Amino acid sequence: MNLFFDPNLNADSSEVFIDKSEIKHIEKVLRKKRGDFLNFTNGKGLEALVEICSNKNGLTFKVKDIIHHTIKNQNRHIALSPLKKSNYFELVVSKATELGIREITPLICENSLKKSINYDRCNKIIISSLKQSLQYHLPKLNKATSFKDFILENRYGMIAHCNKGKKIAILKALKKVKNKTIVIGPEGDFSLDEINFARDNNYNEVILGSNRLRAETAAILACSLMSASD
Repeated sequence: MNLFFDPNLNADSSEVFIDKSEIKHIEKVLRKKRGDFLNFTNGKGLEALVEICSNKNGLTFKVKDIIHHTIKNQNRHIALSPLKKSNYFELVVSKATELGIREITPLICENSLKKSINYDRCNKIIISSLKQSLQYHLPKLNKATSFKDFILENRYGMIAHCNKGKKIAILKALKKVKNKTIVIGPEGDFSLDEINFARDNNYNEVILGSNRLRAETAAILACSLMSASD
């Protein structure tokens, strides 16, 4: 099965529209032809079964059936500092989408080496990963926010850091928290002030394993464990 994306698809749609590059892929790579069927989503829970038709202008795509998919595990949220190398942050965005994370927030910390991300590129990566993983709900990519503002707006989460302290295994924490929100710091880790602030606002300090991990590795592992814990 191949999944295609049309953000304008809705429950009343009779036809879907895709760009010429996708049509070329359908014809030349997938070898689809008139009378074959394709699956589309709008990233908001709709799936459309679409028949390939044709007219004098070329291929058209007629909606034959609509399926509504309810969202599952809506409370998976990861906040990660923008990383020095943009492709590392983008890798996390891709894998978080594949693993069913519902919200992704760029987190501006005291030790963040970068303060911004390329939102257009990240949203394209999200759509590509959504199609690849055959999902029907796009995760929400939030605007960058400061660490303290994020903690105050998202209480009762988890914080992973490399400093010493009383920590619990993330799998144990996931069993006790209702709000599956985790914050991952930048290359230089969180400051002690940030760790204390999170602790004071009911964040569980968690350990991701016995090895010291790069920020992007820690983020992907956290996403995997959140996904597997449901």
